[in-house]
Amino acid sequence: MGSIAVLAKELGYEVSGSDANVYPPMSSQLQAQGIELLEGYCADHLSPAPDSIVVGNTVSRGNAAVEYMLNAGLPYQSGPQWLAEQVLKDRHVLAMAGTHGKTTTSSMLAWILEFAGRKPGFLIGGIAENFGISARYGDSNLFVVEAD
Repeated sequence: MGSIAVLAKELGYEVSGSDANVYPPMSSQLQAQGIELLEGYCADHLSPAPDSIVVGNTVSRGNAAVEYMLNAGLPYQSGPQWLAEQVLKDRHVLAMAGTHGKTTTSSMLAWILEFAGRKPGFLIGGIAENFGISARYGDSNLFVVEAD
């Protein structure tokens, strides 16, 4: 979800996020991008009501923030849905899936395309060392995604 937050910020959205355990290097990356981090999942984090909420797959019914969001009728969508609608439509997507090596392979593919002058967008589960960030929109119709 941190990588989605980075993309949303790059696209001009005002972004904040909640997590039970926020720690480096992702917390450092988000703070460097000007993304507010809130510890824990509290209904208070949704006040004032945001325009939209991107819900990660680690929270479900019974979570205080999820229950508040549903009871208040706040607009929400999943991370993959947001990514598909805001970033991936009309792009050539190169998705890495599997049990092991997704982050490494995604990072390598994004760097190969970058080195070839293609300026791809990418969303990687970790911070890609060659880029110093886990996601960017990119300047081409190519987008590399770690799909898990």
